[in-house]
Amino acid sequence: MKVFLWLVVVLLLGGAVYVGAAHVSGGAYPTPGLGVGGDRGWLRRTALSFWEDIQFKDFERAASYHSPDKQAAVDIPFLLQRLFGVRPEQLEIMEYEIVLADVDSTRLRARVKTRVKAKLLVDGRVEDTEFMLFFHRASETDPWFMVLEDSLRTLDVDKEKKH
Repeated sequence: MKVFLWLVVVLLLGGAVYVGAAHVSGGAYPTPGLGVGGDRGWLRRTALSFWEDIQFKDFERAASYHSPDKQAAVDIPFLLQRLFGVRPEQLEIMEYEIVLADVDSTRLRARVKTRVKAKLLVDGRVEDTEFMLFFHRASETDPWFMVLEDSLRTLDVDKEKKH
């Protein structure tokens, strides 16, 4: 009976240490069903969900990570074509993983570095590409919103500045 009790105590202690490490790491360790990691954990889960939506061509849901006033205007298929150089139906997202989730000192801006493995169905090429997804919020109590379309827009040249 003592051995069983010690085994239960060790397992509970080990589980608590693991969940604590997952929380401190910002959700870097898998904890199915547990929302640990604070903002960084939420950003990791959101980025994974975003790439899953892209993988299954659910562009409406992929646009839902943007602020409500921009969701209708976000053209995810166009952004994917700019990223990969092929139309979305000629793209197979094979794998994706989170490399880094980072929140700045103001706690109002964040970035999530992701690694995506995609197959271009036109010629069969497989590309491993890293993307940085940027998130903003107005205050620490407001929700995070992705700004994917801002990071992929064409830059306008300022004629007043030297380049």
